[in-house]
Amino acid sequence: MTTWITVGMLAVLGRAVPVQAQVTGTVAGKVTVAPGGDPLLGASVGIVGSPIGAITRADGSYRFSLRPGTYELRVRMLGYAGKVETVVVTAGGTVTKDFVLEKSTTQLEAVAVTGSRGGERTIVSSPVPVDVISTTELRATGRVETAQMLQAAAPSFNFPRPAVADGTDHVRPATLRGLAPDQALVLVNGKRRYTSALINNNGTVGRGTSAVDLNAIPASMIDRIEILRDGAAAQYGSDAIAGVINIILKGASPGGASVQAGQFNTDVDGLGRRTDGGNVTASADQGITWSNGGYLHAGVEYRNRAMTNRSFADPRVQFGATDPREATANRLTHWSGDAATADVVGMVNAAHNVNESLQLYGFGSFGRRDGRSTGFFRRPVQTTQVVAKIHPNGFLPNIESNIDDLSGGIGAKGSAKGWDWDLSQVYGRNAFQFIISNSNNASMGLNSPTTFDAGTLGFAQALTNFDVTREFQVQNRPLRVSSGAEVRWENYTITAGEEASWVNGRQPVLDANGVPVRNSAGNTTPALPGSQVFPGFTPNDATDQSRTAFAGYVDLESDLTKQWLVGVAGRFENCSDFGSQATGKITSRYAFTDQIALRGAASTGFRAPSLQQSFFTSQATTFVNGLPVDIKTLPVASREARLLGARDLTPENSVNLSAGLTLQPTKSFTITADYYDIAISDRIVLSENFIGTGIQAFFAANGFPSVNGGRYFTNAIDTETTGLDVVATGSTSSETACCG
Repeated sequence: MTTWITVGMLAVLGRAVPVQAQVTGTVAGKVTVAPGGDPLLGASVGIVGSPIGAITRADGSYRFSLRPGTYELRVRMLGYAGKVETVVVTAGGTVTKDFVLEKSTTQLEAVAVTGSRGGERTIVSSPVPVDVISTTELRATGRVETAQMLQAAAPSFNFPRPAVADGTDHVRPATLRGLAPDQALVLVNGKRRYTSALINNNGTVGRGTSAVDLNAIPASMIDRIEILRDGAAAQYGSDAIAGVINIILKGASPGGASVQAGQFNTDVDGLGRRTDGGNVTASADQGITWSNGGYLHAGVEYRNRAMTNRSFADPRVQFGATDPREATANRLTHWSGDAATADVVGMVNAAHNVNESLQLYGFGSFGRRDGRSTGFFRRPVQTTQVVAKIHPNGFLPNIESNIDDLSGGIGAKGSAKGWDWDLSQVYGRNAFQFIISNSNNASMGLNSPTTFDAGTLGFAQALTNFDVTREFQVQNRPLRVSSGAEVRWENYTITAGEEASWVNGRQPVLDANGVPVRNSAGNTTPALPGSQVFPGFTPNDATDQSRTAFAGYVDLESDLTKQWLVGVAGRFENCSDFGSQATGKITSRYAFTDQIALRGAASTGFRAPSLQQSFFTSQATTFVNGLPVDIKTLPVASREARLLGARDLTPENSVNLSAGLTLQPTKSFTITADYYDIAISDRIVLSENFIGTGIQAFFAANGFPSVNGGRYFTNAIDTETTGLDVVATGSTSSETACCG
């Protein structure tokens, strides 16, 4: 997919040459920094309201072509106060315009496209809180993963690090404003990003959700990240309850290369020093540009992270109280910490300006992650789970992952009859394969393998968007009108694992010689079926489910007075599996002075139940009161789940209220404080585990003799989340300091 986009974009370039030949004027100049006059590399110089422009070179110079006319020329770069000048381009002439920029002491000078469908705004003029985090700020955190960088730079973003959580160790979910990972919408270049096929089922942050894998996006390809900290379902659609994270890729900017390495050296009480978690990250990216601001930027990143272990000795019985091996048993058997992962990820971002009214663009990504984490140690005394002749000292089972990502998008945007428009098509897919190693299927006895293909989860999304916007003058006041439509197709699959990973081989518990163990009555004990730590997906679990969603929105925004901004938005969405949903939003900002302003918003929102929540099914070992219990997660529409009380899932609904204050008493100091109240009804969670002898008998009668309990997803709880985000930014010199 990525290669096709690149080739396609280059083909477009060839067709566009005759059109470019019509351009007869030139704009050129140099951008420097005050004081001192040093050249500024990487500043964006372009025409306001047009994709035409250029990026400054190492000597601060820029140059691009234009048709004759009068234009507003703007220069900007994060960390510097932008400027706008008027230029008049004549046929065959060259207009020279130099800029001298001053370092900005506040992030509020930054311009964001997220949060207002009517066009870009500086952060200080936005009616809702928006953070803009540049690639420089991300790199300055010293972290090596995109999500870790974002956690260090954004006050409302959190990236937990679960351990011993099956697949969640490999695709770790992130949260915004303390809500669920799937309640924040992630965009790339303004287009919805697909989620991971994995659903988090263990007792970790984000349990029961499928999140976007932010680490599948190479940090070296990010120009900036815009975080809208406000409900925005009426503007952007399902999932935008907590807010929106918009990742803008590098375009017409210079590239670079870097290598970073490190490891942990940790003192563990009573166990001495551990040296582990070594990591190496290498990245390279490069951008090329051509006349009129066209560009192609590509990058690749390699990350290799070793496991960390923060576990202590296991005091429990290993072999049995009467077994002489108990006295010399190795008790450092468990592993708890970061999973081992090796990633290769890459992205490409390209655009070509046919003329000042039409731009063609494309972007795409690929990714491969191989991961390894562990489950709980299977002690030799756990004879129903351990084939003693294969693993005489017990075993620590591994969950290995092969995760593949692929995405691509193409589009065109421009202006016609006073309207700015954008038409795009984006596709993305994620596949998560489970490989279980250093394990056994105890029910197969001595015939059990120790490595199993436990099956694969898949999720795909295709997205078609068409958006338009225009500014009208109503009673001498601007009215910005935005509207658009979206068609979204989603597909979720479960592919069964190999037979040995799930089959009940019906072998009893065996001793160290491979002989069945019998009690005093001569009876044997059944061994547990399935690969230990993660039984494979069975043929009955396999599924292939799809749905479509259609949506349309209208967004109106106007400066009623010079000080007072008001915006309203409404969206209607229809999904093939749960019906229709309407949402709305109103925003307002009032500036008492240039230094003091009040802002606030009220909105309704929703999150559609994911296909993963509706159709995921598997059998997994869960520890209840310290004892292993095999629990079956049931699709809500299954006969077994219905008998347990399951109902069709419905959307989560929210009411978001926020109010904030922005203060800029001096040019070198700003404070923003934003209070929020988010009430969510019908949140989707996993039910309790239904266990007990009655439940076991119930499942045995329905074809699941080895399952001790069941659970399913359900709209079960209502929550209210309140908080206060305070961000202060200031400096005591030419450098900027920030805390939040």
